[in-house]
Amino acid sequence: MTERKAVYYGQIELIPGIIGDGYVLDDDTAVMSERGTADLLGVDQKLLNRVRTNWPPKVLKPFIDAGLSVRTNSVKVMANNSPHKGRKITIYDS
Repeated sequence: MTERKAVYYGQIELIPGIIGDGYVLDDDTAVMSERGTADLLGVDQKLLNRVRTNWPPKVLKPFIDAGLSVRTNSVKVMANNSPHKGRKITIYDS
């Protein structure tokens, strides 16, 4: 499997007043950084780590599609304008 790279960076505002980091990968997939996702949801980044390992909660399991997961990927940032250029970041599909 080829390691994906984040080639474009920008700040996105999906909800008015909440701005987060967004990236486009080398396969044209739009993603959000873990930090940007936490900002969008208004939660601490550590909460996303806990959700990822305990998903789905038993009370929600009957309402969640079988194929849905809270899976993350790690990519290397190549975008010149990103403050994280050269580092690996955790991303979520957007």
